[in-house]
Amino acid sequence: MKKIGDFFESVVLIVIMVALAHTFLEDFSILVGWTVAARRWIIWAGLLIDIIFTIEFFTRVYFALMRGKLAEYFFSERGWIDFVASVPLLLFNSLPSVLALLAGAGLLTGLGSFLNVLKVIKAVRIARILRLLRVVKLFRRIRYARSPLAQRHIAIITTISVTVLVAWVLVANLLGGLGILAGLERPFLGSQGEHARYLGQGSADSAAVAARARTLAAFDPTLLVARPTGGATGWTRYDDSYYATNFLAGDYEFFSVNGVESFFDGRPVSRATAKEGIVFFVAILLSVLAYILLYSPRFALDITDPIHVMKRGMEESGYNLEVKIPQRRAEEDVFELARLYNSIFLPLKDRGSAQQEQATRLGIDDIRSFVDKE
Repeated sequence: MKKIGDFFESVVLIVIMVALAHTFLEDFSILVGWTVAARRWIIWAGLLIDIIFTIEFFTRVYFALMRGKLAEYFFSERGWIDFVASVPLLLFNSLPSVLALLAGAGLLTGLGSFLNVLKVIKAVRIARILRLLRVVKLFRRIRYARSPLAQRHIAIITTISVTVLVAWVLVANLLGGLGILAGLERPFLGSQGEHARYLGQGSADSAAVAARARTLAAFDPTLLVARPTGGATGWTRYDDSYYATNFLAGDYEFFSVNGVESFFDGRPVSRATAKEGIVFFVAILLSVLAYILLYSPRFALDITDPIHVMKRGMEESGYNLEVKIPQRRAEEDVFELARLYNSIFLPLKDRGSAQQEQATRLGIDDIRSFVDKE
């Protein structure tokens, strides 16, 4: 069972690495303008990854229930991270994205309002970065971090730091999607909103909407479609086949004003938010690596190494190594304890060992003297 468990953890760790690479590529593909076909594969891959992590979460919940340790798994073993990085992402990000993908070009003719909903809930994808916290399991393989104390405290610090940052970005994205908090897209969307209101002025008749759209399209290259609500398309810049080949559902901005629906090219906004997402992802990744590779050795040298030396000195009779006390840290609690260990415990230990050795030596001499007399 232990071998099966280790194999399972190794597979999960590989999937985590793939998921992190997918998180980066999802933004990178938008930023550099990958083809729609390539981005479709990324969307399908996201669904598969979220399904795998959702299955893993419920599997862990099942075994935790069997052991009667569900609360311990969810809180002490950070099972809540497994939940946040799986179920919500499946329900509110990858699954809606795939449904929009399956709708294809027909999305422009019947599901316009769904586009804005998709943009709001897509903000939850930032929670995928929480999977990076699962990498703390690698601490056991890193020098200076083999101490359970070091593993636990560095994991706690990393979890708090990453969770707070991810939570803030998630809330900011949600508020930005709802229009409550200004973001990078506010000026761009503000301009498109003004143009949508212009299209909504006057008659909502298809011909009148088309006339206003032709006037607006002359100086706004992002206008794609204008039509009466629920009616036939009044004006379109391209045909459906062009939209199907060059746009995905998340590439549109949708407005509905006074009975007129309008679609605008949202790819410039998507590229700006993708750039912001990549910067945030790299910052989080570097932060976690800094905790593991820089702070972890320092924690070991200042905390766990002195404790390890004192522990061996108390357990092993022949171990008399003193704890090295840095002059600039002599006032810290651990090194105060180490000073007492060096100055009081070790001399007492040496004295006790010397007395025991002397007692043993006298006993042998007495035996020899007795044998000689006989």
